[in-house]
Amino acid sequence: MTMDAYAPVQSPPDLATAALSRLVSHITADALFALAGGGGIDSLEPMSKRRGEVYVAVLQGQRLHTMLESFDGWLVEMTRAMAPIAAPTFLPMADVLAEKVTLEAGARGLRGLFSSKPSDKDVQRVKRNGFLAARALRAVFAADGPMDAEERRNVAAFIGALGLPDADSSPLYSEVPVAASQLDVYGDLEPAVARALLRGAWLAAAWDSIDPREEETVRTVAQKISIPPQEVEALRAEAVARVDARRAAGLAAVEAVRYVLTDRVPGLGVQLASNVGLLMLPRRYRDEALAHVGHWTKVQLSQRHKDLPSEQKVLVLAIAWLCGLYEDPTVGRRALLRARHDRFAADLGEDGAKVRAAIDQWVSDVLAPAAYPMTADPK
Repeated sequence: MTMDAYAPVQSPPDLATAALSRLVSHITADALFALAGGGGIDSLEPMSKRRGEVYVAVLQGQRLHTMLESFDGWLVEMTRAMAPIAAPTFLPMADVLAEKVTLEAGARGLRGLFSSKPSDKDVQRVKRNGFLAARALRAVFAADGPMDAEERRNVAAFIGALGLPDADSSPLYSEVPVAASQLDVYGDLEPAVARALLRGAWLAAAWDSIDPREEETVRTVAQKISIPPQEVEALRAEAVARVDARRAAGLAAVEAVRYVLTDRVPGLGVQLASNVGLLMLPRRYRDEALAHVGHWTKVQLSQRHKDLPSEQKVLVLAIAWLCGLYEDPTVGRRALLRARHDRFAADLGEDGAKVRAAIDQWVSDVLAPAAYPMTADPK
């Protein structure tokens, strides 16, 4: 047999690097979820610990839910992972989860010193409050017509985040919506849980502007759980203000991603910007931002977002840098992405280098222990 001396040399596949590149895409997507949900950079470390088994599966090449390929399944998994850390604020019933209406945190108090298994009392509390919140959420979503895919996804994410055993939660997934007037309320709700539930009902209604039928449904829920009229109005105003407050940061985040990934359009730049829009923007404001994404309109820097609060500027820049890292860029490409990121940061009036350093440190802290075993000498 003869060999062509000039044939290109085929290097063996670098399986370790390929596995770590897959992990980069997974962890940056997970971090997008955590930050868009209001967790802050400090939430990334506990989030990555809770997702540790998933990351091992990624390195092994197993097929999993991902942000770009199976958004619904990924969102449900991430909501469950983040529930005890920082319940994602873009889900209406996040405040109910924040009131520890979830078993994802494990046992609490003295019991937690000896067992991770929650007590029967904790389980019953989560079932009673969580089931009521899920049913109220469905009632609001269904008030103005059949529930759509996004509404069904929100309900599924909330039910999953309760952390109940499958035997308890499975029937709840398949329940049909019932009118608010038919909701069963067993005993007195804790005041904080009742307020969180009603706030969530208002947020569900306000996400795409409050329909009169949704308004009537929410007010019926308020009567059911004995919220005074004055507090009903205060919670309504708070929910509307929350929805409106997400608009400015959401629009800036979508533009930042588009600017940093301007040479990935069509393609990854469009996909990531669209998903950031889904996570950051209430539905009533989403078309405004995503129309530009779909038409591949170039972002022009003009200090449109310079009046954002500093913490929102940091959020926007962190999201943009995570999207830049999503495809595990080469050193040369990172320099290009950094230059664009710095330009957008200057337009915002914020320090891009400081944000990048925080994200890069977290990414390195996740990747290093994953890579270490790959360097061991074979036995």
